[in-house]
Amino acid sequence: MVLGPPWTRGLIEKPLGVREQGTWTSLCYTAEQMARLGVDESGVATGTAMASAAPGAAETQPVPSRMLGLAGPAWTRGEAERPAGEKDMGGWNAAAYTEEQQARLGVDECGESRSGATPPPHWQI
Repeated sequence: MVLGPPWTRGLIEKPLGVREQGTWTSLCYTAEQMARLGVDESGVATGTAMASAAPGAAETQPVPSRMLGLAGPAWTRGEAERPAGEKDMGGWNAAAYTEEQQARLGVDECGESRSGATPPPHWQI
């Protein structure tokens, strides 16, 4: 199963720092965030969280709805059949459902349900 960082799933606040990586940058936790949240620069728990000014604040903050569902395609979580094909994206290849899979599963090449098609029972929640 492949999941993004905890902050992309609404499990912890987003890092506010920026780390230079040579030709690109990445987000990182600031010194204040690391001390308050008990995480390292990458967000890995260290067990040294400080008591926050508002006890229980982290538990009472709602998870923004736009953060939900950012866990990648269903097949990466074992909830759907893995695409058996590939699509050339001009420099990289994307996983794609074959024509046989599309017909059998009622999805398009990206795994999205086709209009009027009923997803297989194991896809329904």
